[in-house]
Amino acid sequence: MAIQQKNHWARKMAFAGILPFAALGFVACGDETVVEEAEEEGPAAVTAILGETVTLQTEVQEIVGSNVFTVGDGDTLILGTGMTDALEEGDEVQVTGDVRNFILTDIESEGFDFDDDESAYVVDYERELVVVADDVEELP
Repeated sequence: MAIQQKNHWARKMAFAGILPFAALGFVACGDETVVEEAEEEGPAAVTAILGETVTLQTEVQEIVGSNVFTVGDGDTLILGTGMTDALEEGDEVQVTGDVRNFILTDIESEGFDFDDDESAYVVDYERELVVVADDVEELP
């Protein structure tokens, strides 16, 4: 009985963490991304967004290399093969991709080939949430 009550409470808390993101439809505009919001909300919100497809409309903060750039106030890491070729820091972009827990060996085994600068940069994001982009569009 106590286990059922505990599980019920945990589900309620997880649902409460999901609710703000469900209202957003996993779309974020502005300075803070839904990824950053989830990290601030805590483990239930992180669990809710992990593996989900998100769309972010925000400003490019830093271009690390052709496969890596950051967006948002908290520098959400965006990974995508050759996606920064036409981008500059300060550009407004729409990024659509899956939220993942960054583990370098897993990402590299999926075909990402980071140059030396990118490798040195992304190591700080180990086990952090990142977005593996399917699409990046520059906004007018």
